Amino acid sequence: MDDHFLAFVIGSAAIGLAIGIGLAFWNPEDYADKATVILWIGLLGDLFIRALKCIVLPLVFVSIAVSVMDMLALGAAGSVVGTTIGLYICTTICAAIIGCIVSVLFSNLYTLKDGEGENLDPNVKIGCDVDEYGSPQSFLTQQADGSVLCEANGGSGNSTIFSLEDINGYFQKSPQASGPAKLSLSEGLYQGLFMQLIGGNMFSMFTEGNFLGIIVLGAGFGVALVQLSNEMPPDVSWDMILTIQVLEEVMQVFMKFVTWIVKCTPFAIISLIAAAVGAQTNLGGVFSQLGYLVIAVFAGLLIQIFLFYTGLYLGFVRKNPFRYFRHLIPAIMLAFSTDSSAATIPVSIDCAVSSGDVPVGVARFVIPLGATINMDGGAISLICSCVWLAYENGIVPGVGDYILLAVAATVGSMGAAPVPGSGIVMTLVCYSTAFGDTPGSDQPAGMAYIIAFSWCLDRFVTITNVMGDLTVTAIVANKVNTLVEEAENDIEGAEKENVGSVKRSSTAAGTEKEDFSDASIIWTEWHPCQVKILS
Repeated sequence: MDDHFLAFVIGSAAIGLAIGIGLAFWNPEDYADKATVILWIGLLGDLFIRALKCIVLPLVFVSIAVSVMDMLALGAAGSVVGTTIGLYICTTICAAIIGCIVSVLFSNLYTLKDGEGENLDPNVKIGCDVDEYGSPQSFLTQQADGSVLCEANGGSGNSTIFSLEDINGYFQKSPQASGPAKLSLSEGLYQGLFMQLIGGNMFSMFTEGNFLGIIVLGAGFGVALVQLSNEMPPDVSWDMILTIQVLEEVMQVFMKFVTWIVKCTPFAIISLIAAAVGAQTNLGGVFSQLGYLVIAVFAGLLIQIFLFYTGLYLGFVRKNPFRYFRHLIPAIMLAFSTDSSAATIPVSIDCAVSSGDVPVGVARFVIPLGATINMDGGAISLICSCVWLAYENGIVPGVGDYILLAVAATVGSMGAAPVPGSGIVMTLVCYSTAFGDTPGSDQPAGMAYIIAFSWCLDRFVTITNVMGDLTVTAIVANKVNTLVEEAENDIEGAEKENVGSVKRSSTAAGTEKEDFSDASIIWTEWHPCQVKILS
């Protein structure tokens, strides 16, 4: 199946769509029969989602820790490494901003889920008395004649559900509520961003799904381990940090889990699409909304490539970017076919070097690093998908939600694995971070459609990621080439000056001319970082 995975995914989507349409037009006498069939058809898809959610937070933790250790290990390489990492971070931040802008522009086309939105009022149960643990023992219950009284378990056939109408807007709704967010920007950022960065309990961060807190914890772990390896404590009996290797091994184990789960994607797609489409009553509206999402993602990716990357190249290299981009076509085609930045690394290096502007040493350093931390397309896709999902679940994102999404997408995409299927995992995490878990469900409404179309969107996302890697590679190469030219000019000037001095001294003292064949030592002393990279 590995050789024809894309064909299997497309075929599975078609099969799931056909089954779902058949279910949508099936009108049995007892609707419970249809609901039962849809429930069991969707079982495999639900298990697929649960498996992804089970491993995502531990995977994010170890991925961030290992990435931080890798970047700190490169710190000794000097200014070129700093420039490379800085450019990658800037491109991802700009991608997140573009994703937010595109999502805001397209949000006017999205439709809120029926029955939810700005006028949503909560239903409540009112407890009458509580036990020593604070649990209600009876509830206010409406009787058949309209009167109310307190009854244990609500009585037989009587209602304990009351509608709460917030007439003066006194009660606030949190960003994690199923309805629209009502907190102010300041309160939303305080509770939704900064209070999540530092968790009160590192273990509860995993059980509560505190994505941002886990990222901070993973980064702190990585920094601490690197410092320990560089400065071993004097009062310990061990002489090496085994935890570094353990984290790297654990990351590979989780990546193996991801690979196994992704192999189940074709079967999960049949289950998810069939169950999601079969439960719909307005198929035309669903597919039109999904079309808006696809167009929004494509618009963001095109802006990132043709406006931002070309502008970045023109600003730093000051050459025609399309003359460089035409050498990248083989890497672009491979990125589309494999859906993996990591699998494209060898061809990307060859394409960059074949342009004649990138030294092979620079390409071998910048491109693999970019495949690890540079996921610009992923940041755009994550934000657009999460905003679309919010509307599908009756949530109108506010300014604070967009800021939180931008932060989560920027950091999360940098920690995402450069392999197929990682976008699905990060979409679940980013949505939960910004809008909370969906009550009574393992996935937000509409997630099945995101998974169904991920085989298509992720390929264009990967192309954007690879284009970002190669654009940064060209900029870094231009800087290195400039440093090389300056160093060569300095060496040439030093040689001329020293040769003239030797000639004058040999003329005066009658000695022979000295040999300056080792003048390259000047280059080594002045630019040790560049020598290391270029050699």
